[in-house]
Amino acid sequence: MDQIDSLLEGSVDMHIHSGPGLISRSLDHVEAAQEAMAAGQKAIVIKDQHIPSAETANIIQKYIVREAPFHIYGSVALNNAAGGVNPRVVEAALGCGAKVIWMPTLSARFHKEGHAKMTAKAQAAMPKTKFALSQDPPLSVLKEDGSLLDEVYEICKLIAQKNVVLGTGHLSWPETYAVIKAAKEAGVEKIVVDHPEHLLKATAEQMQELTAQGVYVEHVLALVYSNKSSHEKIYEMIREHGVEYCVVASDLGQVGRPHPVEGMRNFIADMLKFGLTESEIRKITSENPGKLLGV
Repeated sequence: MDQIDSLLEGSVDMHIHSGPGLISRSLDHVEAAQEAMAAGQKAIVIKDQHIPSAETANIIQKYIVREAPFHIYGSVALNNAAGGVNPRVVEAALGCGAKVIWMPTLSARFHKEGHAKMTAKAQAAMPKTKFALSQDPPLSVLKEDGSLLDEVYEICKLIAQKNVVLGTGHLSWPETYAVIKAAKEAGVEKIVVDHPEHLLKATAEQMQELTAQGVYVEHVLALVYSNKSSHEKIYEMIREHGVEYCVVASDLGQVGRPHPVEGMRNFIADMLKFGLTESEIRKITSENPGKLLGV
């Protein structure tokens, strides 16, 4: 086993877009699990932008994974198609074993506003669904007066009770800060800010501020393959904010891009070239995500 495969073994990818779903994907959930197991990964999380995925993950765990030392987990993104910012949706997802609860992503007002500002070429590269109603209306977690929705407080309590991961999704900075504050007050211990360098355009100082609070910063490889980031840029950000509260996930499964395992392998190879140590690579690809998922 070479150095790259050795580092890939035991890694955890907590952000995979496999299918089937309303958006076309390059591989299905079973293939994602099989490829991850073949690579020796420890666990993956299915993220569907429209429906909860815990039930699907449970079936694959029972009939495909079986006794293998591997876990496939589900999640829910609180977009319109899933029921929006709704504690009942969260309660049901958690009851079925969801490990990650994401605030709105594709349905988020901030996401939609950012998408509208993209160039035509950038918009064309975005994964799409033909079901327009699943995207409208745009969602915010803030009331008109700027205070947090009551539902978010309820959701945070549910997440704290199950000790699972809260992902901030595609929210704006004011929304993200408000959610983090409410989550900490509710006792949520596992908070992840998703790809802050993307829609949020986070600076090094802002990411350092997050990690100083014990909030995890997640960098995703899908941005590399959509020309919005690079392995070198991710390396530079990791050097700026450190590995203690950093997670790297593939966010892959889009048609025409590498499969998640291939993406992670490519990332590890470049991190070794750039100068991350084996210990640092394991920290951000295995230890931290494993701690968040409890594996």
